[in-house]
Parts: sequence; structure tokens; C-alpha cells
Amino acid sequence: MTKVLEKQLVDTKKAQNIIITTLIIIGAFVVPTFLAKIIPLGKYQQIIVGSIVNMSLILTALYTKGTVKTIAIATLPSMSTILGGLIFKDITLYSKTMIPAIWIGNFSFIMLYKLLYVNKKVNYPISAIIAIIVKAAIIYLGFTIMVNIMTVPMPVKTTLNTAMGVTQLITATSGSILAFLVVISTKIRSKE
Repeated sequence: MTKVLEKQLVDTKKAQNIIITTLIIIGAFVVPTFLAKIIPLGKYQQIIVGSIVNMSLILTALYTKGTVKTIAIATLPSMSTILGGLIFKDITLYSKTMIPAIWIGNFSFIMLYKLLYVNKKVNYPISAIIAIIVKAAIIYLGFTIMVNIMTVPMPVKTTLNTAMGVTQLITATSGSILAFLVVISTKIRSKE
């Protein structure tokens, strides 16, 4: 696992690595905590924030290296969302129980991109499809376990069912598309 995490899509210098990591942390932590406070996003809040977060997770896989950094970035979005209390508002208590599944899902998402796209050179769409399905399945499995061991009010169950299921697929897919645009623009700039 450590060898997989030490590869990057593009080798960067220390200063570039610091800048890239800072931008990723902004996407993974600052956006979920503060974006909704600054810009009211209404019913699209989870989609927009989730897409940015997923893009940040993918960019972590592609442009950074190291186990500690990967684990830290994989855990930031859920901690940020809980701290901000904005996306799930009154169901934050129940979403807190989802943290382990979200961490495992995020880490798996990063690892699969790192393993497939960066290390094994599997094409981007195939890498994305596999990573998206695995991440969404892990998070939805966590939700399923939670509702089977806890008493969850029906409105909360319905909201989380969507948030931890279909919405995960949508945000992971749109995040993958956004990250792919970054990859393409990086390749174009490197050829100039």
C-alpha cells in the first residue's frame, strides 16, 4: 500500500507540492465548512460541495504522495461537514455515525485512483467507474448497517438514504469529471 501511495501522476517540486496540497485542503475542508455560509446553495448544496470534495480527493490521488497526507485528506471532508453542520443540519447526529464509512469510502476512492490510474495506467474512465462504484457501495453499506442497528426517524432515514446512495454516485461522478478537466489542462500546459 505504501508503494502505491508514493507515486504521483506528475512529479512536482516541494514548492509545487505545498501549493497543490493547500488547494486540495481548501477543496476538502474549507469548502464543506464555509462555502454554504458564504453562498446559499439551497437544495443543490450537497451536490455542489460533494462534487468539489470528490474532485479534491481525486487530485489527492493524482498529484500528492504519502500515507499520512492521504489519510488526512480522506478524513477532512466529513469532519468539515460535521463541524460546519450545514449540509445535514438537523440530522448531523445521525450523519456523525456515518463518519467511519465515509472515511473508508474516501480512502478507497483515493486508493483506487492511485492504484488504477497512477500506478497501473488504466484509462481514466475505467478507473473512475471502479472508484465511484466502490466508494458509493462502501458508504451506502455503512448507511445500511446504521439503520439496522439504530432507531432512525423515517424523515432522517429517507434523507440519508438519498445522501449516502444516489447523491454519492452523482457527486463522485461530477468530481471525477472536474478532476479529469484538471488532468487534461495539466497535460496541455506541460506540452506548451
